[in-house]
Amino acid sequence: MTSESDERLASELMQARDGAKNIAPPSQGDPTFDVARGYRIGLALHRQLVRRGCQPVGRKIGFTNPATWKEFRLDTPIWAHVYDRTLHTTERGHCTLSLSGMLAPRIEPEVVLKLSKPFGELNAKAVASCVEWVAIGFEVVDSHYPDWRFTAPDAVADFGFHAALVVGSPWVVGSEDPERLVAILEGLRVTLRGSREVIAEGEGRNALGSPLLALCHLASVLAAQPWAPPLATGEVITTGTLTAVPYIRPGESYRVEVQGAPLGTLELELTS
Repeated sequence: MTSESDERLASELMQARDGAKNIAPPSQGDPTFDVARGYRIGLALHRQLVRRGCQPVGRKIGFTNPATWKEFRLDTPIWAHVYDRTLHTTERGHCTLSLSGMLAPRIEPEVVLKLSKPFGELNAKAVASCVEWVAIGFEVVDSHYPDWRFTAPDAVADFGFHAALVVGSPWVVGSEDPERLVAILEGLRVTLRGSREVIAEGEGRNALGSPLLALCHLASVLAAQPWAPPLATGEVITTGTLTAVPYIRPGESYRVEVQGAPLGTLELELTS
């Protein structure tokens, strides 16, 4: 149940999103502000978005790369919903995305999975057998806190920082041997490029050891949150950044290349 103060904070965060403006992190004025309360506010915001017509189609897992924790002063991943209005598919591995309405967007190359059925056992092999397809993707994240300074509860409350998810061409893996898929997703490597230069590099194991283990982590967190729906058939889940998280601006273009997995290159052009 959300309290009156939770609803007030949710309204302030929705206004910040609608107006592309900064607000003070909730933890700044309340040192007791914790992850549980952050999720309560996130739930209130989710309900507002659904009332506006947004339909949940999956989840994002954030901060699965421990290499980013120092910059953001974190020690745990978070999750939030992905919606039909924030999910973007590509044509031949290319997409144009408007950054209109975003305040301080950043880009994250991520492995995206679509579930073919729910899974029970929380291990990589069991999860691999429940994946319909795999794709490389870009999650665009946006913070409404000044200078991207926040705590984990603040991040949860601010829509999990989810702004958009661009999904590349899917690799259908229904007939793939689960053990082989585990090895491929753990060992794949990605290179993030700007217009010309290499910006960052990473590998599958940067996401909590594997994108599949990140999915296991999400399932275990959801099991402890009675208000949260469990993962379901057809959900699209993006499993967290594999590289550093650069800021982005309209007029720029980005490209992610994958080695070690049959995932096509993904190109993104940014507009205002």
